Amino acid sequence: MMKAYSIKLRRLFVGIGLLLAFGVSAADPVVDPFSMNIEQNLATPAVNEKHSVAVANAMSLLTRTLKQAGFDAQGVRKGEVTMVSIPCRSLFAPNSTQLKDSGKQLLAKLVPYIKRNDKFKVVMAVHSDNTGDDIYAERITTERANAVDEYFAPSFGGESPIIPYGLGSDEPVAPNSGVANREKNRRVEIYFVPTKSFIDNARKKK
Repeated sequence: MMKAYSIKLRRLFVGIGLLLAFGVSAADPVVDPFSMNIEQNLATPAVNEKHSVAVANAMSLLTRTLKQAGFDAQGVRKGEVTMVSIPCRSLFAPNSTQLKDSGKQLLAKLVPYIKRNDKFKVVMAVHSDNTGDDIYAERITTERANAVDEYFAPSFGGESPIIPYGLGSDEPVAPNSGVANREKNRRVEIYFVPTKSFIDNARKKK
């Protein structure tokens, strides 16, 4: 099971605003998305099995669009969620937690998609390799996640809607053997999770 650390300040009015954007009514139980772990956020809202294909087909348009924009994008959660993976080297210098200018330019291309908060909840996970101890891995991924989150904040009136996690070295995508594999593990993953309103629209168009 993923070990996740949410690093966003939990402001209740932000959480409620996001819930309303995600299609949750005021009468529903309020669960602040910033208090959930990453597994819960990636699984919420859930898609009924009989509507899964319709939602995946609708999300595939976003995946294709992001690929055309030059991003490494793919469908996860049976295609119901779009994930963009960015190598840390594209955003940060080695061992740095400050965004490079070229990294800022790359992230700027994602702003129009993140702004579609009526359609997508955006969750971010920053990963490292196993170089150094666990404390270092957790610290650098947390600080890098903060840096990305803070970069987006001015585009949203000072409060980024992204739900960020620093996950240390717990989730490698390749064995931590050799330079090339370690580089694969140092990555930023940005997930676009369909909102309830997006799911409802996809279901109606089925």
